[in-house]
Amino acid sequence: MTRGHNRSGFTLVEMLVVIAIIVLLVAFLVPTIQSARHKARMAECQTKLGKLVGALEQYKRQYHKYPPRPIYDATAELYIGGFSALYPKFIDSWNDLVCPDDRTIFGKGDEAKKRRYCSYNGVINMAVDPSASDPWEFATDSDTGNQMVTYNFNGYDEKGWDRDTPLTPGVDPTPTWLDRGWKYYPRLSNIYAPEYTVIAHCTFHRDFYHSEQDKRDTYVRLSGVMDELVVQVWEDDSGGVTMFEKQEP
Repeated sequence: MTRGHNRSGFTLVEMLVVIAIIVLLVAFLVPTIQSARHKARMAECQTKLGKLVGALEQYKRQYHKYPPRPIYDATAELYIGGFSALYPKFIDSWNDLVCPDDRTIFGKGDEAKKRRYCSYNGVINMAVDPSASDPWEFATDSDTGNQMVTYNFNGYDEKGWDRDTPLTPGVDPTPTWLDRGWKYYPRLSNIYAPEYTVIAHCTFHRDFYHSEQDKRDTYVRLSGVMDELVVQVWEDDSGGVTMFEKQEP
């Protein structure tokens, strides 16, 4: 080889520089890709919620009421009420009952389908404590004492869980913020529930966010309007009552 002969290949330093550039590009691109995927899953979730709104209206036209609060019948090993009541008569695909971000039933899809599990009914023990005596039962919130049911039948408490014990017109005092009467109380047990009533909110997207202040749920109203809510803002009771309870647009 002569001194003027062109060398081929890269030196170690050049290879390290190229690798460093690739690492930097990946570091910049990964969050963007993750964010795009997250938004796509949120959009898919909203599409499924939209189908459930239509199915609820069909159910109401046939039975003149909305499905009751969901419960898990451990004897029958079946979810009854809530969105589970829509399958398979009003919702023919069980996949429409499952949020794309719901990892609770990972590896248990066939079993969950058999039980008529639905992400939008609420959070079950399996998602919080898999070692619970009955992992398929709805989990209980330690602060409110209510089951972590997100289907709004009896009315939401301050943290956005459906109340285990409903407020009853004529028995319980009308909430101070409800100045138009019980007819306008936003809950599905009220067959005259106003269109702004939140039907359900999906909690399975929260793991994407690193900060409590940024965590968001996707939700749907009886009118079919869907959007995202900042959980901490909706739980804020500095005004005396939370947005979960009032559900104002």
